[in-house]
Amino acid sequence: MAAPPDTALAPRADLSRFIQRVRVLWRGPSAGDYLRVPDGTVELVVRVTPTTCDVHALGPREQALRKAPSEVPPDTLGIQFKPGGAYPFFGLPMSELAHRSLSIDTLWGKADGARLRASLAQAPTSHARLRTLEAALVDRLHRDDVFEPAAAYLVRRGIRLLTDAVDLPRVADLARTLGVSERHLRRAFDDVLGMGPKSYARLVRFQRALRASTVQGQGARPDWGAIAAGAGYYDQAHLIADFRAVLGTTPGAWSRARAA
Repeated sequence: MAAPPDTALAPRADLSRFIQRVRVLWRGPSAGDYLRVPDGTVELVVRVTPTTCDVHALGPREQALRKAPSEVPPDTLGIQFKPGGAYPFFGLPMSELAHRSLSIDTLWGKADGARLRASLAQAPTSHARLRTLEAALVDRLHRDDVFEPAAAYLVRRGIRLLTDAVDLPRVADLARTLGVSERHLRRAFDDVLGMGPKSYARLVRFQRALRASTVQGQGARPDWGAIAAGAGYYDQAHLIADFRAVLGTTPGAWSRARAA
């Protein structure tokens, strides 16, 4: 029997500028591996079983992350922050979280982490766990020592420019538009986003190709040459190289596996 689809929940209004989506991951014993495709975001994951409650942050990545079904128990809650939206809640440059999974005890300290996990373990439903976690996030946001890099606004603007651009700019051009040096821009992106502007632009382009293949693939075989051109790749070979680097497979194999 197929697992039910992930359930989307709405974040509270005062966190909506930081949070991209909230979902409950329904993963049963017969489900396939959980695949996290990189998009420049940080995700806070709550896993509750009859005996444990685990909370950890998955940092931004440039390669896909696969988890076995046993590592994603049913009713797992995931809060995905917007690109550049996670830094106020964890008290450290996002580059220190990149390509890593850190427990809430490590990020917030053992005492605060233990209190949060105890509260989450007592919450009877996913919705109740979400409200408990949101209250803790709001509390972190209002602390006097909240992490706020001086270049946060600059990076948020740079992210918008890259996300909205029809033709993705080079780092030098983006830095010129923002009125800073390339070196300053890279450091700022590392602190706020967890990766450089070139790496983030690459993920923007890759995600565009994935979305285009989903639209094209509805009842038809995707035209990867057209998708490559539309997403901003030099050619189809460039797109294939990115698929291998990010997903570890080719576009055709990805499309066939998704269809199956």
